Amino acid sequence: MTLDMKRRTFLQAAAVTGGVALAPRWARAAVKDLGAGDRLVAIYLRGGADGLTVCPPLGESAYFDARPTLAVSEADALPLDGFFGLHPAAGGLKDLFDDGDLAVIHAAGLQTAERSHFEAQATMEQGIDAGELKPGDGWIGRYLAELAPSLPLAAVALDQAVPQSMVGPVDALAIGRIDEFEVALNPLDRSALKAVYAADPLLAETANGVFDASDALVPVAAMPPGEGYPQGQLGGALADCARLIKADAGLQVAAINGGGWDHHDDQADQIDPLLADLAGSLAAFRDDIGEAWNSTTVVVMTEFGRRVRENASLGTDHGHAGVMFAAGGGVNGGQVYGDWPGLDPADLSDGQDLRVTTDYRQVLAELLVQRLGVTDPSPALGGWEPGAFRGLFQPIAAASMAGTKRGSGRLR
Repeated sequence: MTLDMKRRTFLQAAAVTGGVALAPRWARAAVKDLGAGDRLVAIYLRGGADGLTVCPPLGESAYFDARPTLAVSEADALPLDGFFGLHPAAGGLKDLFDDGDLAVIHAAGLQTAERSHFEAQATMEQGIDAGELKPGDGWIGRYLAELAPSLPLAAVALDQAVPQSMVGPVDALAIGRIDEFEVALNPLDRSALKAVYAADPLLAETANGVFDASDALVPVAAMPPGEGYPQGQLGGALADCARLIKADAGLQVAAINGGGWDHHDDQADQIDPLLADLAGSLAAFRDDIGEAWNSTTVVVMTEFGRRVRENASLGTDHGHAGVMFAAGGGVNGGQVYGDWPGLDPADLSDGQDLRVTTDYRQVLAELLVQRLGVTDPSPALGGWEPGAFRGLFQPIAAASMAGTKRGSGRLR
């Protein structure tokens, strides 16, 4: 095989194995050492998860009036605090909640309603509100710029592409599934290709990033996935995330996508397996990473909730407020946070949707400061100033003094 043919093979491998794009932003980050804050795992449920099904307000009679066929019954729901419950398929979330490792933030979302999936996702990932000037980079990307990590696997998307939330001056890497990310070249071929790319100002950094990531993934790939994960999209991604953590690969930020949450019809049949995947995967992830749970914070968000009243197709249409989750050893879990706006017609947004009482950025701001060690969260959130913190997270210093929830006392 000629060098040119091997070069094409390498490029094809880079494009296929994990979707390493031939663009500089996907290349290796030029960085410093690991930060003092937690490891962040950001899970995005794409499609607009129905917060009223995920975490139904069982104490609100209007909920049952608006959802004659889709409402989760009090008998089936997993009770949380006497008012809210969890969908019966979310048993793993219930376990985390009961252990104080999961906080629920209800009636959360964009302050300004945006019912387009594309626009709402892009707005949230850029850390702004609907209608504001879009900066192009993402809230995680701005955090990474401050963190400035230095290892090739410090910031990864366990998906086929880097999400907009990670776009910024520090380049993250999309690795897809670990066992599929492979660049197999013998040493002579590698040296020859490096020489070729060294003279290419556009592709040299990308090529080096592919080589570095491929090398760094060798010991990670040698580690078998943990046990207990569901066989769904999130289960596979979180199992890979755990392998990166257990292999001590320097992971600081991981982004994970979960698709399929847009249920305009037959919602009951479609949401059960998704919730089982989410809940079972998070519970398995906690058990898999052991003590590292104490230095890991997971945030789960979606672009919007669903309309309060079910539609004629046994589904729900695009709404406004939804639900968020925060999980980890530093979360003040076992509580449902937020001001419940009510479901009476006069209390709804535009007369049809659950009203937002917690700007999603309030949760991110508290996360950035209390668990990731950011002094001022405003730059990461497009200049937005948060309100008073609600106690969602233990401050890192306080958690260190108090010890750990899991393990032998080692926080990091």
